[in-house]
Amino acid sequence: MSRHGGRVLLGALAVTIVALAAFGCGDDDSGSAASSPTTATQTAPADTIGVQASEMKFELTTDSAPAGQVTFNAENVGAVAHEMVVIKTDTPADQLPVKDGEVDETGSIGEIGPEELTPGASPSLKLDMKAGHYALICALPGHYQAGMSADFSVQ
Repeated sequence: MSRHGGRVLLGALAVTIVALAAFGCGDDDSGSAASSPTTATQTAPADTIGVQASEMKFELTTDSAPAGQVTFNAENVGAVAHEMVVIKTDTPADQLPVKDGEVDETGSIGEIGPEELTPGASPSLKLDMKAGHYALICALPGHYQAGMSADFSVQ
């Protein structure tokens, strides 16, 4: 075999070994402790809500949950700090009263503050929620007015 032919064969063998090693690292659904972690694309429990905060919006994995304990797993994927205030209200999230530049937080049942929702941070908030409509808002100056709100319902 020529020197060049040996290099080609060794190169092909190396590619095959890497491919087999990568294939062997896949999830075999065997239920072992080495199973893959939960990601945003996998189904989360109905009472766990993923929330991505960025300029100037909230993106929720779902806009509803059953009544009871609800956990909001927030993540600030933006470049500035945000907050997430959860308000029980019949008013649509983008129509809350604003006076002197401040949004009315009447009905607030909990929040993740701006010191917790800094860029890159992933805080959680667990709330006992009753059936009804809720508004999730960022009440930092100018954020709500720029559209940072989302409607959420509990059945």
